[in-house]
Amino acid sequence: MNLAGETKFKESSQNIWDALHNPEILKGAIPGCERLVLKENGEYDVVLKLGVAAVKGEYIGQVKLEDIVEGSHYVLLAEGSGSPGHVKARMDCKLVETDKGCTLTWDCDAEVGGMIASVGGRVLGGIAKFMAGQFFKAIEKQLGR
Repeated sequence: MNLAGETKFKESSQNIWDALHNPEILKGAIPGCERLVLKENGEYDVVLKLGVAAVKGEYIGQVKLEDIVEGSHYVLLAEGSGSPGHVKARMDCKLVETDKGCTLTWDCDAEVGGMIASVGGRVLGGIAKFMAGQFFKAIEKQLGR
């Protein structure tokens, strides 16, 4: 499954970059996030409780960042599993400064298996884009405090 999107922020690219790399902000912004721990090696351990259609459950996984260009680009690698199934994703993220703030573009390839895959790609894609929108709104809200 491939998903892509673009979000415009009123904040500078540096402020958004800092927020996207702050475990406390991320924990408050990621839908269903129960736990997010940054380990010494730069990877995160994560626990999410999510429901997709009638499939609900807890996911335990890891997130790692690669190809980091400070302030403008990184690749996020995520892998998790739980009773509803498993997810493996690679998301390319680019931040570009604009005259009114910045724009974040992302392109994600995800593999989904187990019961959650039975929901169907079209439904999962819609839910994933909705959750991404919630995530980015929550980042902006936390920065506005």
